[in-house]
Parts: sequence; C-alpha cells; structure tokens
Amino acid sequence: MIKELKNAIIVLVLAIFCVFPSSIFAATDSTSRTFIISIGEKESSAIERMVDQKIIKNKRFFDFALDRLKLHKKIREGGYKLDSKMNDLQVLVSFIKGPYMEWVVIPEGFRKEQIVERLADRLGWNDEQKNEWISVTTVSDPEYVEGVYFPDTYLLPKNESGEEIAKRFINRFNEKFGSYLPGFAEKNIKWTTALKVASLVQREAASKEDMPLVAGIIWNRLEQDMKLDIDATIQYAADTRNHFDCNKCKDNDSEASRNGLCYKSSLFDCDVTYRGGDDWWGKVNVDDKKIDSPYNTYTNKGLPPYPISNPGIDAIEATLIPIETDCLYYLHDSNHSIHCSKTYEDHLKNISLYLKRALS
Repeated sequence: MIKELKNAIIVLVLAIFCVFPSSIFAATDSTSRTFIISIGEKESSAIERMVDQKIIKNKRFFDFALDRLKLHKKIREGGYKLDSKMNDLQVLVSFIKGPYMEWVVIPEGFRKEQIVERLADRLGWNDEQKNEWISVTTVSDPEYVEGVYFPDTYLLPKNESGEEIAKRFINRFNEKFGSYLPGFAEKNIKWTTALKVASLVQREAASKEDMPLVAGIIWNRLEQDMKLDIDATIQYAADTRNHFDCNKCKDNDSEASRNGLCYKSSLFDCDVTYRGGDDWWGKVNVDDKKIDSPYNTYTNKGLPPYPISNPGIDAIEATLIPIETDCLYYLHDSNHSIHCSKTYEDHLKNISLYLKRALS
C-alpha cells in the first residue's frame, strides 16, 4: 500500500511538472551544454552516457518516470541543452519538449526543393519559409543557385534562419570541394562547369561504379559539340514546371518559362510561389523531351544553366577523373547494369538487346 502511494505521488508530481512547468524547476546554473543523441543510438545508451556525465543523478527514478509516463523509447535523436546542475525532473522535461537541434540527412542527388522539404519536415518550416528559402535565400548569388547545398548529415538548430542554414551547406561544400579545385584548374575546367557535370553524373549513374564511365561519356559529348540528350535534365525541367506557380510561368511562351527560371521571383513581375510536393524525378516520356527549357539537353547543346542536383564526392571525383573511353552513348538495363557504345547504331542495338527484350 505504501509503495503504491509513493508511486501515485511521483506520477502526480511528474504530471504537474509536465503540464505546468514553473520557475521552481529552473536550473540553478544558467550555463548549459549540448547533449547529443546520435542517429540510431539506443535509448539505454543515451541514458548510460547521461549517468556517466552526472546529468542523471538517480537512474532508477529516471527509468521509473519514463515508464510511468510511457516515454520509454520516445527519447528522440538530436541535440538537447542539458546541464549537470539540472535535477532529474528538469532533464526529463527537456526530453518531453524535444531537442532544440534536429538531425537532417540530405541524400546525394537531391535538388534544393527536395532539401527544403526535408528541412520543413525536421525543423517545422511553414510554406512561407520554404518559398523564401527557394525563391530568395538561395538565388542571391548566381553561382550558388544550385549544386552547392552539400549532401551530408547535419545537426541543425531549430531556431536557425534559412540563410544561416544555407551558409552551413555552402561551407560544407567548400570544405569538401576545395581539395578538387587544383585538379580542375589544372585541366582548365571552371568549378561551376565541373559542378554542372557532376550534378548530371550524380543523377544519371546507377551506382558509384558507373560514375567514371558516365562522366567520361559526358565529357566526350561536350568535346565533340554533341547534344547531351540526358533524361535527368528533362526530369529537372518537368519538375520545375510542375512545382512552381506563377502567372508568367503558366504561359509557355513567356520569358520565365522559356528560360526555366520561374523560381527566381526577383527577375519577374510576378510572385513566384513554390507549391511543394514529394513527387520528384519522374519517368521521362516522349512529350517531355519537347519541353521548351534551357535545361532540355535534347533540344539545346551544352550544359544546363545551373547544376540540376547537389552531387556528392563520388560524382565530383568521377567528373575530375573520368574513365577514358571512346563511348558516346550509354544505357542501363533492367538490372541497372550499364552498357555503352561508340556509335548511335550500336546504341540502337543495345536498346533492342537490353531494353526492348526486357519489356517483351
């Protein structure tokens, strides 16, 4: 009976604390430090570390409180402001409130609109913040429109501005890309050109192993002044058309539509709105190859105006050190294996052999 009464009192105190946090629970020391729970770390491991660092004083009480409040296995990954001066209730409420820093994973090959969707999901951004990041923050410098928002794992403060987060991504890009700059300079390749090619390699290759061959073929086509005929650029153009809303962009003959720059609100007399969505890099059909856009490499020679994605190190390295090949064409079969050919006639044979046969 006495044990049940103690349990009831503890649960009552915890409930009052969670619903009506008061200054009486404030830490006695204003200093704090960030306690980080890594992605995939088990709750038990995080608790043990807090015990070792004397953040949690009474592990039995803490476990009991988690159990009674049904919070076991709900301590989320991220960064928390904790202090050794806190009592166990203060530590507990910090976890109930959630982390002030969130882990955000940016995969290789995302375009910045996909990145902003990931940021919105993890940091709680609204539509206005998303559109601001896409249409204003990331278009202030022509060289940083796309491609420099480096794919990696970040621990981001929830209260950090979109501009600060963009700078984080760019700084990481500069850090990673910097070691490759001398190599590109030696080959007389501008870094912006290299980044465009790397973005194509990232989206076109089926694997890391494919990248040097794809890069070699892209460079071959550029050197021979051929159209690139790359499906990923069509996907990019189609997605831009489908995910942005602007009166001038609705007119296929407008300058905005023809230049594929509808998201650059500062360039046009209309409010360009990013409408969002999660449907990206869709399948290319025959009609898509007729899209009137500078990103359409079936109708325009050379590289697109900007990168079409944010490439990782493997794609950047493959762009710098491609495989030397005579091939000008390539395709991937149903098993994602790559097949290249020197002539268009041989390419048609590969299509018949590896694609049409697979469909039949």
